[in-house]
Amino acid sequence: MPSKQALRDSFALALANGLLLRYQEVPSAAFLAKEFNVRSGDVESITQESARRWLRGLTIPELDKLLVLRSWLDLDLNALGMPSTEGIEKRNIELSRVDIKKQEVFIETTQSIKESLQALMIEVERLEQRLGQKK
Repeated sequence: MPSKQALRDSFALALANGLLLRYQEVPSAAFLAKEFNVRSGDVESITQESARRWLRGLTIPELDKLLVLRSWLDLDLNALGMPSTEGIEKRNIELSRVDIKKQEVFIETTQSIKESLQALMIEVERLEQRLGQKK
């Protein structure tokens, strides 16, 4: 059986991986506590200090808190080492949708700039023609 510290380290790694998949970084303990408390429902809220202890592998949350983390971050509590494969697939799909939306916004913005430049070029040509006629 793994030592208590090995379990705490394994949990801290699983938590960090879950946060990385969800937010592309391991956020601060303050952020973790705030977001956990938003999602905790009937489960007792946590302090920033509790979140810091989880992130550093100093403690493991009680079962009710682990269940909130599992639901929120798709943690695989059986392995206590990695988020579940379903969670990874779900997050990859979400990221793909975000990437597609960013591409659509970029294309719309680029098209708008292109149209503005074309209108500007037409105006410049008109001005050049007027200047040419005045000479």
